[in-house]
Amino acid sequence: MRVFAFSDLHVDYAKNLNDIHALSDTAYRDDALLLAGDVTDDLRLLEETLVTLREKFTRVFYVPGNHELWDRRREHGHALLRFDAILKLARAARVDCAPARLHGTWGAVWIVPLFSWYRRPGEGASSLFLPKRSEHPLQRWADDRFVRWPHTLNAQPADYFLSLNEPAIRAYAEPVISFSHFLPRRELMFKAPGTPRVSRLRDPHPGFNFSRVAGCSLLDAQIRRLGSQLHVYGHQHRNRDVSIDGVRYVSHCMGYPRERVSGYLQPNAMAPICVWRCKEQTRYASG
Repeated sequence: MRVFAFSDLHVDYAKNLNDIHALSDTAYRDDALLLAGDVTDDLRLLEETLVTLREKFTRVFYVPGNHELWDRRREHGHALLRFDAILKLARAARVDCAPARLHGTWGAVWIVPLFSWYRRPGEGASSLFLPKRSEHPLQRWADDRFVRWPHTLNAQPADYFLSLNEPAIRAYAEPVISFSHFLPRRELMFKAPGTPRVSRLRDPHPGFNFSRVAGCSLLDAQIRRLGSQLHVYGHQHRNRDVSIDGVRYVSHCMGYPRERVSGYLQPNAMAPICVWRCKEQTRYASG
């Protein structure tokens, strides 16, 4: 069994949805897929996508991203009710959202999904915020409009989702691969030194400071407590493959069609990449 990584499918775009349906029906029959969020906020399309991927892979593991919690159609009372409905939908599609052990003649590996959210500047030291000179102070973020938290939530969203992970945070006898939607470290926002630049285009959103909504460093603390060898994440729409202090971090986002055409994402972003094969990790040349 091989383990593949994919995120940020955004199947609201017909091109992306067609590319998912066009994935081979035979190439991944013995493989697992880690789907690191931002599939769509349309639950009908989410179900279609999860069912399609489950037919192509022997196992699919999934965590929702921020786009899944968008409730533009006012289908749920608040974001946590929507989150629960998404997990129920995934279970009905035979998609895993909880830790599981994969094993075969080659050995075994644990897959540990980690739920997550970002911590904004001013919400604590674990925010990934970094100042950006060109940032526009009135730049709006869609989550503020489309994600509605319950009034009864007594914690910040990042802390709530971190608490959901705690039952899975323990020592494992076999190698661990974890994955989340949001970033666990500041360094991951930047191209690794020595790797080739994918595009020489300038910052497409100079007024937007992504670090305000990138992730939370307490997520990395959980990754370290797990003893994870490899962590897959999404959200940024910039693909990475970098090792930091003994953990390999991989992001492989499909992203928006315009990002692939313009060169912000590699051409191979249209399909998942293999990140683990038997007892050997495969290397992905990142940009």
